[in-house]
Order: sequence, then structure tokens, then C-alpha cells
Amino acid sequence: MSSNKYIDFVDMWNLIEATSTEFFYDRLEAIGLHRGQPKMLRFLGENDGCRQKDIADRFFLRAASVSGVLNTLEKQGLIERRQNPKSRRETLIYLTDQGKEKLAQVRKFYEDINKQWFEDFQDEEYQDLMKLLGKLQKSLAKQNGEEKNKK
Repeated sequence: MSSNKYIDFVDMWNLIEATSTEFFYDRLEAIGLHRGQPKMLRFLGENDGCRQKDIADRFFLRAASVSGVLNTLEKQGLIERRQNPKSRRETLIYLTDQGKEKLAQVRKFYEDINKQWFEDFQDEEYQDLMKLLGKLQKSLAKQNGEEKNKK
């Protein structure tokens, strides 16, 4: 019986995703955050005063999806929205002092996960893994481009 690389890959990817999701979200809850919030806090930590569209573009999300996460972050007091002084139609998003404190927890959270998830990898093995995943991503992007050109 021959192996189907796609099926093998998807089965492994799903197993990794299920295992990592359980690990990740249990620990995320302990610092008072929910799905999608840490990456937005990290992005704002590097791009304070950005537009909602910038976040959506960075994470390949719809504006409505970003809006929902931002609304929750705002209710938690972690961000604030301010009108862009250069364009009345734009709103800019800033971390509050409380948001900056939470960002420090997020950075620690990611440091801990980095150590735990990759402790069994040698640096070279990790680089090889990233190189192979990058190669797969480029192949998929190429295929997506070819499909779009056919339409």
C-alpha cells in the first residue's frame, strides 16, 4: 500500500494543532487572554498607533474578525481607539498602560512556550523544520497563484 503524502501531512498537522491548541489555550486562560488576543497585543507592541486594517492585513483576517478581538481588548482596558488627527475617517489603535503590562505577560508566555515546545530540538533541526515548512508554503502559494490565473 502506497502512502499519500498529503494525507500523512494533514493527519500530522491536525494532531499537532489539536495537541498545541489544548496546551496553548489552557495556559493563555491563566493570564486572562483569549484566542487571537496575544498576537494582536504583540503586533500593537511593535506598531502602536496602527489602523485596524493594518492588523487585518498582517494576519490575513477580515476587518470584522479583528474588530471583535479589538472590542474585547478595549473592554478589558488593554487598548484604546483614537481618531487619526490626519484623517477624521480613520481610527488608530494604541496600547494602554494596562495593555503594555499585559504585553509583558504575553512575551513571557511566548518565551515559556518556546522553551517547552522546542526543548528537544537542536538549533539545526529547528532551522531544517522551518526551511521545509517554508518550502511547502512557497509551493502552496505558487499553486494558489496558478489557480487564480486560470480563472
